[in-house]
Amino acid sequence: MRKIIMVVLAGLATGVVGAGGAVAAYAALGGAQGPGVRAAAVVNADGTVVRSKGVTGVRKIATGRYCIELDSDYDASRSVPVATKRWGAPWNSTVFVNANTTDCGSAERHVFVAGGNNGAGADLAFHVIVP
Repeated sequence: MRKIIMVVLAGLATGVVGAGGAVAAYAALGGAQGPGVRAAAVVNADGTVVRSKGVTGVRKIATGRYCIELDSDYDASRSVPVATKRWGAPWNSTVFVNANTTDCGSAERHVFVAGGNNGAGADLAFHVIVP
């Protein structure tokens, strides 16, 4: 019992444990964990970020077209990004990702993600990882 109390007190002191002893959740821009990845983001269909790491912003530039801006210390044009649709997207939808493009501005700072459904652009929630 004494060890449990010490762990809870230590967690409260550092802000890791919330009310009732629950572990606090990560949320919002930033807040994502990703050991071994330079950048990652969970993005809603409207372009808002649920959580991210190494991402300074996301812009929705057209229906189903998104620009992911990465931290300046990483060259996105040389990366091999991966993107996938999130749960709830239509089964016949797809997501594409491109790293070496100027569609979003500087190829060194941006990754381009596009979503589609039945051959047309469509707004889709997605995950993107840049190792």
